[in-house]
Amino acid sequence: MNGTGARRGVAALVPLLVLAGLGLALPAAPSAAATPPANSVAPFGATAIGANAVANANAPVVAIAATHDGGGYWLAGRDGGIFNYGDAGFFGSAGSLRLNAPIVGMTATPNGGGYWLVAADGGIFNYGDAGFFGSAGSLRLNAPIVGMAATRDGGGYWLVAADGGIFNYGDAAFAGSAGSLQLNAPVVGMAATPNGGGYWLVARDGGIFTYGDARYFGSLGGTSLPGPVVGLAVTPSGGGYWLAVGSEPLAGEVVGIDPGHNGLNYSAPSFIDAPVFNGTGTEPCDTTGTATDGGYTEAQFNFNVATDLQADLQAEGATVVLTRPNNAGVGPCVTTRAAIVNEAHADVAVDIHADGGPSDGRGFTVLEPTADGPNDGVVASSAAFAATLRNAFVGGTPMPVSDYDGIDGLQPRNDLAGLNLTTVPKVLIECGNMRNATDAALLVTPSFQQAAAAAMAQAITTYLTGGAQA
Repeated sequence: MNGTGARRGVAALVPLLVLAGLGLALPAAPSAAATPPANSVAPFGATAIGANAVANANAPVVAIAATHDGGGYWLAGRDGGIFNYGDAGFFGSAGSLRLNAPIVGMTATPNGGGYWLVAADGGIFNYGDAGFFGSAGSLRLNAPIVGMAATRDGGGYWLVAADGGIFNYGDAAFAGSAGSLQLNAPVVGMAATPNGGGYWLVARDGGIFTYGDARYFGSLGGTSLPGPVVGLAVTPSGGGYWLAVGSEPLAGEVVGIDPGHNGLNYSAPSFIDAPVFNGTGTEPCDTTGTATDGGYTEAQFNFNVATDLQADLQAEGATVVLTRPNNAGVGPCVTTRAAIVNEAHADVAVDIHADGGPSDGRGFTVLEPTADGPNDGVVASSAAFAATLRNAFVGGTPMPVSDYDGIDGLQPRNDLAGLNLTTVPKVLIECGNMRNATDAALLVTPSFQQAAAAAMAQAITTYLTGGAQA
């Protein structure tokens, strides 16, 4: 999935002005982009309908699609709800369905008589005259699906993943991808050119990537936004596009992240070996953690994923509390880690680890607490979060569920301080087995670490916005 693309900051913004009567489109002088409201649409170039905003949305807006004549557009919420403007008709929604993964993108049929919705796991929902040509729902993805676009005859569509990877179905042709690029922000959506000879990708920060015959007209890159850019739609002529700006779904929420172990724990055995009471018995204050056969440490993996997750959650408006600031220290003890998260009154928390299991065993496991007193009030909510995280990790990473620990990726535990002493909804995830060569080859890569963080962020957002699964 290699390709070349163009990405430009807001300083290069060149909106188009259409001169009535002369039929000419001339570039206007560049100007700074105004800050749009949350759950709204920001028009660029030659667009027939202007800005709109969704008031009191049940879920954040995550996608946009335009009608065939450019006289309207649809917005989609992450719960599958549909909002239609201008001459865009309503043909149905997934708002009443129980989704396996949240809606992340949409696109319309060429005549505007229907539309498709796509979920983060690659599942496709078709309405009106939109046909079904395949999905990525059965694939193990390197990164979650974030958007889609249809061909000009409606006989196929493209799906795009957060890493910029492209999946094509029906008569949709491959024109390039951002899958090999180092992105400043994840890709969140795409749109095709009118003749199907190219497409645009848009990143969360408003950056634009162009492929094939797609032209560049401007971006929100470098602009201070009230929420992430969530999608784009293109005018019928291909002479302009809209970027949709969503809200910060985790504004006001507090998330605790505990990256297990620490980089210098090996240097202080008397400290980390000291026994502490974990609520049901004793365990060491901390341990060094495991490592791959090549010497890549679990402590480093845990911290890398934690910082990626921190960035993802902060981009959604959350306040994030980490139990350690770097990977160059000792401890803290597992009891102190639990206290840090409890005292922050986190709305949800995750302990990040990788396992040191049998060399012939593969996969991840989500550990959840059992009732022991301090955690009695959060056992049920932790179980709901555990199932949501398991589902997100299956759909958003190439790591399988464990074949040696737990059942279907879940395992109750009563011997870990982080789970026994928690007073907030919390789970511990073993992201894979460092002692297995296949798992280890994934765990050491930045792409897997980012995908793991993205899956955790998706699960946390789903849980905190009311979509947790029991």
